Amino acid sequence: MKKILITLLILLSFQCRIFKPSDLDPSQDLGTLQTLLRYLALIDAFNTYSQTVAFMKFADPNGTPYASGIVEYSVFNEADENGVPVSSYGESGNIQPYTVTLDAYGRGFLFFSERGIAKITVKNSGNTVVGNASFRVYNGLTKQSFFWLTQSGSTQFILEDLANYRNRLGSSNLLTSLGSANGRQFLYLQVQTSYTSSTQYSSTGYIISSADGEYYDQVTKVNGVNLKVDSGYETLLKISKPMFNGTEYIFFVSEERATYPAPGTYQSNRNLIFKIPQSFPNTSEVINLPIASNANLYRPDAFPWIYPAFYFSGRYLVTPTYYTETETRPTLLNENFAVTQDAVLGFSCMMADSSLGAISYQLVNVGGTEYLQCQNTSSLMNTQTIQVRSLDSVGLSNRVITFDTGGGGITFQSPIFYVRGKLVALLNNSGTVGYTFPTDNYGGSSPTITRNSSPITGFNSGLSNSNPLLRSVKSSGNVDYFLLSESATSISPNYQIFRSTDSLASASLLPTIPPEYNSPISNAEQLQSANGKLNYTWSIYGPIGIGSLPVFLTRHTSDDGNWETLPRLIKIR
Repeated sequence: MKKILITLLILLSFQCRIFKPSDLDPSQDLGTLQTLLRYLALIDAFNTYSQTVAFMKFADPNGTPYASGIVEYSVFNEADENGVPVSSYGESGNIQPYTVTLDAYGRGFLFFSERGIAKITVKNSGNTVVGNASFRVYNGLTKQSFFWLTQSGSTQFILEDLANYRNRLGSSNLLTSLGSANGRQFLYLQVQTSYTSSTQYSSTGYIISSADGEYYDQVTKVNGVNLKVDSGYETLLKISKPMFNGTEYIFFVSEERATYPAPGTYQSNRNLIFKIPQSFPNTSEVINLPIASNANLYRPDAFPWIYPAFYFSGRYLVTPTYYTETETRPTLLNENFAVTQDAVLGFSCMMADSSLGAISYQLVNVGGTEYLQCQNTSSLMNTQTIQVRSLDSVGLSNRVITFDTGGGGITFQSPIFYVRGKLVALLNNSGTVGYTFPTDNYGGSSPTITRNSSPITGFNSGLSNSNPLLRSVKSSGNVDYFLLSESATSISPNYQIFRSTDSLASASLLPTIPPEYNSPISNAEQLQSANGKLNYTWSIYGPIGIGSLPVFLTRHTSDDGNWETLPRLIKIR
């Protein structure tokens, strides 16, 4: 490509001539230029390492959607002109036409993995052709630069959204929400790189990040791992929530080997660290995490997002499970990742079980001092008082803090969370109600802290469960979002989200996420906050007539807290 561009520049710089129409002889200089341009088009046409996904709506002239209609589409390019036979997914260099059946709103997802002229034929539910259209597909195509080349028939062609993916990222068969750090959201994608059969293939992992949850402008390849399915085994990654230490984004990673097909039986793992410098290089190499040989990251289950992972005052908190004891014990590391203390054995913190212990680990900042707070092992929910262990992050001096509901039959429903400089918990008080606790004497010697007298106005939940309902809090700008769920290991189907815009004086219940194009929320980190708004990230599969291809989606709240009507396609650099 570079050589072709250089040749073009040379031609334009040193052989520029003015042609009259009668001089335009293809065998002369102009013919050379036309040939070069044709080669450029040919290279772009054969570029199957790029995918374009279009979210479109088709309606009649009155705006009535062509519900259950059929859209057939294909791309005409130099590969077609050269007589290359078609194949299902472009194995031959030329892709067969795809079809999609439109939903009740006349919408569908269209996939283009070739460059050239896309041709679309629309049929109504009676299989009658009602419209044709075309547009150019090229690398770098966006919704803003999109335009129709031709349109005909009694059809409105409406582009709802469009995403263009390079380096096969749009073909990822795995999308996992990792969480946020330093104002950026992170996703993990795994892309198949070689394929022999459904039981023998290799993949490459990428961590991508975004400042707004829609445009992922940083992509870093995970080097130093071997992701494959082969001989009845699978190698996969389980990745922690992100941490930011001031110069790097840090992830704790387990490279796990298990029997295949999934869910397989655990065989072994490597405990790793993955660092992404703030400059966001294209690749980064994993390094070994120097913890005990019987400590395994994220071995108990497939929910690494549940377990605490923090960076604070030059220390890290990682959550391995120790075998054969089968105990999940958060462990403190120094700046060089060497173990300094086991939080359970050293400070009587609660083990990080998924129902209560894991979410009880909180970072608290009072009076300019950071504290690591954890539920005390002797504490139980549904009592008037609970005890936490609070560790001064500077010297790890620690003491017990007692939180008290104030009596009157009011008991704790959740552990204490730290939100916007305040301490918050759900209490059982004729229902489940949100309250704050003062921080004035938090730094004292073994203090007792009693709730503030007034509840958070409007923070009343009708959900019910013996496990804590409050699972996570997401904040940005001046807005806080409280995620409640009846499930400890997945969020759907019974969940509520409360929104506060006034520093926890009041909260309001958000509407449920619209069901169109959604999939169940299995990971609390699928919900993140940016610019004061909440966004939800997930993936689904869109049919193409011979199978289906992945679609990466995000849905955002608007300024008033309501969910936007339609999801957006995730864009990746």
